[in-house]
Amino acid sequence: MIQPEELLAEQEPEDLSPLSMAELRAIRERLQEVEFGYSYARRVVQGRLDLVLGMLHSSEDGGDPISGLPEAMAGHLKGPGLPRPTKGLLPPDWADDLLEDLNRTLPPEELGNLAAIDTPALVETAERISAIEKDLSRTRSQLHTRIERIQGELIARYRGGAGVEDLLS
Repeated sequence: MIQPEELLAEQEPEDLSPLSMAELRAIRERLQEVEFGYSYARRVVQGRLDLVLGMLHSSEDGGDPISGLPEAMAGHLKGPGLPRPTKGLLPPDWADDLLEDLNRTLPPEELGNLAAIDTPALVETAERISAIEKDLSRTRSQLHTRIERIQGELIARYRGGAGVEDLLS
């Protein structure tokens, strides 16, 4: 199985016209698999960031830190646009490797003890998690651009009269 770094380092040719429909679909599928792994990792990072920010906001307001958890945890349940079909319920095996920085910054076992962390440390943690989320988002955006380019070529071929054998292969 190809690792995400290998695929990210690969570049499809500038001129896609010599590639067959099957080759284009294979490239798109591999890019989508990597995007799925990055999307999973980003959602995990956003969840932890929401919890830290929720704790910070509740401590600023003098409120009960637990009362804000439902809103914090529900913050990213539905994103903009149409839902994407899932490839499967489990992310690729390598997706957890993308979370190593997050787990060093805020290990899962410390999530239950956020109230014990002082405000300056929570602010620093939120900043570090935010930087991790931005890196993942940047890579996802680059993947989306590449996927859209491949998809555009496939659509152009369909519109240009690709034969039934091309559509089925």
